[in-house]
Amino acid sequence: MKLHLLTLLCLLTALTTWSNSSQAEGTGKIFVSNEMDNTISVIDGVTHEVIKTIPVGERPRDMQWHNNKTQLLIATSGSDLIELLNIETLEIVGTMEAGEDPELFDLDPSGKILVASNEDDNELTVSDTSTGEKIRTVENVGIEPEGVTFSNDGKVVFVTSEATNTVIVVDPWSGTILNEALVGSRPRRGIFTPDGSEYWVTNELGGTVSIIDTYSLEIIDEIFFEKRGMREGDINPVQLIMTASGETAYITLGRAMHVAVVDVKTRTVTDFILAGDRVWGAALTADESLLMVTNGASDDISIIDTKKKIAVKAVAVGRTPHTIRIDD
Repeated sequence: MKLHLLTLLCLLTALTTWSNSSQAEGTGKIFVSNEMDNTISVIDGVTHEVIKTIPVGERPRDMQWHNNKTQLLIATSGSDLIELLNIETLEIVGTMEAGEDPELFDLDPSGKILVASNEDDNELTVSDTSTGEKIRTVENVGIEPEGVTFSNDGKVVFVTSEATNTVIVVDPWSGTILNEALVGSRPRRGIFTPDGSEYWVTNELGGTVSIIDTYSLEIIDEIFFEKRGMREGDINPVQLIMTASGETAYITLGRAMHVAVVDVKTRTVTDFILAGDRVWGAALTADESLLMVTNGASDDISIIDTKKKIAVKAVAVGRTPHTIRIDD
């Protein structure tokens, strides 16, 4: 009887330790880059109040997780750097090279290399994340490259080029341009479906989303957005985010002040959610119950209940919030 009791106690202790450990993986904090204030706003994930404002380099824009989310990498475009924010101490602890004016970037699934777009130079910079040093430059990736997205297998990156209305396929490991596809007017961001068979691209000036077959690189469909009260010229799709299952996509629509909800399988718009002015960046909580978006012209973020499909709270941050990341 004592043996059974001891075994039970050990099992309960192990389960409690595992449970506490899993809960501690994320801090629950929300991070927002404020492009015109040169700061990062840190928001409490429960109260949704700003608890800290961190000074960083000039024009902080894109942000990505690194080292099992112990660090947040921040593209400070005006400083020509990627800065490393320690999530525990909330201090900048280092920098990486990323060429001139890095705007958007991505890391391969293994976390070994970082690829950043350099808009003014029409090139990409590939950096070693272990040393922070530049490995190579890939030139002639279209005029004004912006979005950079690694394929699910980490072998290539798809790069949106705004002024040439193209998506360029690049092997960043060798620095080779492999192919290109023509899309809509002023492509901004892109995302792969979970199975990697499709690449969805937002066309800001075209007001559409192009869907590319990743094997043939042909456009297989296009999504349009229409809603009474939204002016056509204000519909500027920018950020795409999908649920883990790949069933639903959320697309920020810029000055149209709405987020579009799209059924991925049927490629149809099922709803529109009112947000702030110039709705831009987006992130989902781990349980996908909340969608958080940055509103660049109203200097706040909107917190959206994905089941009710309404914004339940607005949180004021710095000037021109660009990107949002959730540590949960």
